Amino acid sequence: MVTGIVLAGGLSSRAKVNKLLLKVDSKPLISLTIDSIKNFVDEVVVVTGRYDEELRPHLKDVKVVYNKDYELGMFSSVLTGLREVKDEALLLPGDMANISNATIKTILDNKGCISIPTYKGTRGHPLFLNKEMVNLVLKEDVNSNLRAFISKHEDKVNLVKVNDPFIEFDIDTIEDYNMFLAKRKELSYES
Repeated sequence: MVTGIVLAGGLSSRAKVNKLLLKVDSKPLISLTIDSIKNFVDEVVVVTGRYDEELRPHLKDVKVVYNKDYELGMFSSVLTGLREVKDEALLLPGDMANISNATIKTILDNKGCISIPTYKGTRGHPLFLNKEMVNLVLKEDVNSNLRAFISKHEDKVNLVKVNDPFIEFDIDTIEDYNMFLAKRKELSYES
């Protein structure tokens, strides 16, 4: 059983607005992110934080978990989400809305202990963790992060080549959002 974890607990401090509610094709960014994985996982868990109340009306047919420690950073949301996982996990930041169906399928068809998509040699998201790795992440200190965890377990990493530039495209600022819209249009993107 694979649980999709969408990380939506951040502060959006660089964007100065709740970036997960920015519109793409008349839908909020968070909805596109959820849509990108929902048909490939057994359950979607969205981890909220600062913008919990604003996001909830847009979080239909998913399990919503509030991270009370969201101010400690993204890893606190990772831990909050992984506590809901019974078996395997697919982790995706809420601002990575254009991951293709082919990418999700390729990652899940090539599961390892830790599977990470790569595009032109650059690692990205979503990140797959098997049950053993989920349990090991849950033993990490809240002040750690996924990069440090992966470094400790590099021998367990399965790099999966995909043809998807969006695996490395997160939205931190309004400029990023505008670049995202332009790139999406340029590629006439269809997931």
